[in-house]
Amino acid sequence: MTRSFQAIERGDTQQALALVEKAIRQDTQQPFIYEVKGYYAYMQGKDEEALRYYRKALELGGVSPQLHYRMGSAYLMRQQWQESYYHLTKALAADSQKADYWTALGLWAYAQKRLQEAKYYWQKALSCDSTHDKARSFLYDLYLNDFASPESARIYYLDPYWKKDRFNALLNFQMGNYFLKKLQMNPPRRGEKLGRQHASYAYEAIEAYTRSILAHPSYAQAYYNRGYIFFLVEKYDKALEDFVKAAELQPQDARAHFMAGSLSEYKGDLTRARTFYQKALSIDSTLQDARKALQEIERKR
Repeated sequence: MTRSFQAIERGDTQQALALVEKAIRQDTQQPFIYEVKGYYAYMQGKDEEALRYYRKALELGGVSPQLHYRMGSAYLMRQQWQESYYHLTKALAADSQKADYWTALGLWAYAQKRLQEAKYYWQKALSCDSTHDKARSFLYDLYLNDFASPESARIYYLDPYWKKDRFNALLNFQMGNYFLKKLQMNPPRRGEKLGRQHASYAYEAIEAYTRSILAHPSYAQAYYNRGYIFFLVEKYDKALEDFVKAAELQPQDARAHFMAGSLSEYKGDLTRARTFYQKALSIDSTLQDARKALQEIERKR
């Protein structure tokens, strides 16, 4: 199994699966092997297949908290709330100091809009491991967006970490999101000159996203968000550059293609705009703004 894990670390999924299949042929009664195969299926987005192997591991006597955690996570992806809760709480009953388990239970609560529960579980995760980035990020986003409390988000779940690691791509991205939220809560009016406060928020957001991109040049969402700030302050050339880059880095992001199409249309490049709109619709056929924009361009031809 060690060789299988090494293959996964190299990104060689086929080799890893081949080694697991070989291990199963050699010992069909070893629960851990089925658990590992289920985990590999889960990592490929095959939740039902993953659960089939996890159940087999349980049948063979597998009772580790990690197995229950993995089963709970797979049921969570399928929105089978009762089964997910059962297995996640079984995992925590066996090991209540595991931050990953509390974090998953927080996701279970959040997916059902039980926000106060989610907050409690993520705070428990941080109490187990103060450096747990997922739990911290979830709490940050919870306060920033769901509770609309950007100051609390920054004070408790960003500043203490950012001050210790000012070149961290994720932390700078989240800093950019803080200033973006400040802009969104009191947006500048289209066509009017930016006030000093708006200009300050925009500048700080752009600086933060730029630091994030410098630390992680393929950070597609940082390009998208920076482009959105440029769009808000009517720096359309720079916005277009960032949306195009975001679309290149994340080809399945319909929003990036749509925004690149909108700005291409604004600049009069209808051929390019048409290509971006078509791509956006091929990704998300329900994107009505892209459909209407494409129809308008077709009428002009």
